[in-house]
Amino acid sequence: MPNRTILKDRDSKPLIEELNKLPGFEHLSRKSRVETEMVKSAEVIFVDGQPVASKREGQFVPVLTNTLALEKLPRITVDMGAIPHVVGGADIMAPGIRRVEGSFGEKELVVIVDEKHGKFLAVGRSLLASGELTATKKGKVVANIHYVGDPVWEVIKSQSPSHSGS
Repeated sequence: MPNRTILKDRDSKPLIEELNKLPGFEHLSRKSRVETEMVKSAEVIFVDGQPVASKREGQFVPVLTNTLALEKLPRITVDMGAIPHVVGGADIMAPGIRRVEGSFGEKELVVIVDEKHGKFLAVGRSLLASGELTATKKGKVVANIHYVGDPVWEVIKSQSPSHSGS
């Protein structure tokens, strides 16, 4: 069994309230069972058995199986050549970007998708605001904080159902 901690009500309620403020997390109930599991430098948060987010350096990051929350994030589409790098944990470089959707500020969360299938590859923190990012042709533009294949992914992929209906 993984090393999971079930939070007591007094701990889980404020956590859910904090999550409720994020887009795509509004539906979470304060009556839910909340568990956390430490993975390297991140804490994965499970609500009623489903992984919803990880918390790293005090910031919540939706996990890649949480499509509800990811759909609400600004989206950066990368070309097929960038995929092996992104899922290897590399930061996102300007030349690999095909499209930027949604507006965001510096240090805000964005989701990285591939141009062919629109699959969620990673969640990153933008190093530039969307306007600047669109105009930038070279260099690192998004810090990769959670990606397919990372330690958090290894914990959540075994947990989440492969279909979206519950």
